[in-house]
Amino acid sequence: MIDLHIEKEGLKHNIAKAREQKILIPTIAQMQHPETIPDKIKDKLTHTGLWDIDPVNLFRISWKNEPKESGGLFQAVPNYIEFPSELTGVPCRIVAMVGKWFPTGCHKVGASFGCLAPRLVTGQFDVDRHKAVWPSTGNYCRGGAFNSRLLGAQGVAILPAEMSRERFDWLHEIGAEVIATPGCESNVKEIFDKTNELKRDPQYMIFNQFEEMGNPLWHYNVTGTALADVFEAIKRPGDRFSGACFTSGSAGTMSAGDLLKERYPQLKLGVGEALQCPTILNNGFGGHRIEGIGDKHIPWIHNVRNTDMAIAIDDEDSQRLLRLFNTPEGQAYLKNELKLDPELIEKLTWLGISGIANLLCCIKMAMY
Repeated sequence: MIDLHIEKEGLKHNIAKAREQKILIPTIAQMQHPETIPDKIKDKLTHTGLWDIDPVNLFRISWKNEPKESGGLFQAVPNYIEFPSELTGVPCRIVAMVGKWFPTGCHKVGASFGCLAPRLVTGQFDVDRHKAVWPSTGNYCRGGAFNSRLLGAQGVAILPAEMSRERFDWLHEIGAEVIATPGCESNVKEIFDKTNELKRDPQYMIFNQFEEMGNPLWHYNVTGTALADVFEAIKRPGDRFSGACFTSGSAGTMSAGDLLKERYPQLKLGVGEALQCPTILNNGFGGHRIEGIGDKHIPWIHNVRNTDMAIAIDDEDSQRLLRLFNTPEGQAYLKNELKLDPELIEKLTWLGISGIANLLCCIKMAMY
């Protein structure tokens, strides 16, 4: 459950800040059905960049954004890629929904919104007293810092020192406080150690994606609905929704699978993790290079009783496919040897390392 008790003083401050900075907070229903967003907001979006630090971009926290860097509105079906058998080696249809066209380029901007928004509208988070702390190995703290800025709050990003320099630079650019902890993608304990230290100071409010119910509830309602929309839009006579796979970082996206299993009872739900850090399969050890997943623990919000399969993905496979999809030599191979459509080859560049791991999970599940 999410605690919805009202803190009147904090709510008063939040309302004043929202009025001062012309902040409107979208609803979950608008994220599911962006066609219901008021026309005056859509008009502003037509001349706003996807990454612009503008509160109107809160209304782009949706899977249904048009694939445009600036000025895009919405479409009936979320952006997706269907992978042909020539690429996957399996006869079934494999389809991936793409998060590239969210602000910050990742759906974590939605998960972090799901955590912060309830605390704002109840006044439990007071923009005049609190700082929003986003512990993460990367994308979640980026989404949290972005939402903090758009919602008039001060964001604090905690992430491992060995993450990319571009992430640190961007976080500084949008005004976040940045704390670097020792280690790499797999060193989440060090992040928690720093988080526990900050908890002692009442000015910091921790939004821990691994236990915040706003994370899975956002994915259940928004990501799960969007995936169902994709299936209903592209299914052919005789098709059935057989399986869904999600690599687990915070396990937030796994709750989208909970909704899908309710709508499609025959569906099997798989969770992916790095072979080099096999937490579910072998207790968690080692380091890996699939950014955003596999952190030597099973999050509190992971509904493990509803998960049917654990799938290990070699991080070298994700890295090699990333090169295949993004280098001129790889794209020439896809065109000349596999005879893939040029439009599909361009869409393959939309996949990041963890997205490629999801694709490999789907192939492994299909083969199994």
